[in-house]
Amino acid sequence: MGKKVLVVDDERLIVKGIKFSLVQDDMEVDCAYDGEEALEVMNQEKIDIVVTDISMPLMDGIELIKAVKKNWPEVSVIVLSCHDDFEYVKEAMRLGADEYILKNTLDENSLLEVLEKAKAQIEAKKAKTTQEKHTKKLIQMGSHTLKYHFFNGVLSQTLDCLFVKFESLDFAYG
Repeated sequence: MGKKVLVVDDERLIVKGIKFSLVQDDMEVDCAYDGEEALEVMNQEKIDIVVTDISMPLMDGIELIKAVKKNWPEVSVIVLSCHDDFEYVKEAMRLGADEYILKNTLDENSLLEVLEKAKAQIEAKKAKTTQEKHTKKLIQMGSHTLKYHFFNGVLSQTLDCLFVKFESLDFAYG
């Protein structure tokens, strides 16, 4: 099953070109032309990956990354920009972007490679979350079992001998 990608860029030709190449690769693609429009789409659709430009009107890519990571931390963010200034790269990565690609180095294969990597990371996060939930459930079950045995021991007064042993150890070593 393909992932849902949101392409955000104020340059319509770039958006259409990226959309065309991704649809050919069996991915669902939504488009937005600034950060505010992107957030509207994300409030209505479940998006897995955001591919965004940095310089856009109304809300730039940096603000978009902040909003996405705050509201949808599981979404992968790929920055696609013509800014090769290290400060932009550093800020985008600090905010949680997964990749930063320069537009002048972009071709269809490199974008698809980055998106495949993002899809794999999403699946790995999902598997980890599932495993963590399973582990937490097992711990809770173990906790309930311990509580059951503890209270049964207290009620049947078989737990008293355990406390007597600990008291005598405390007295001996205390």
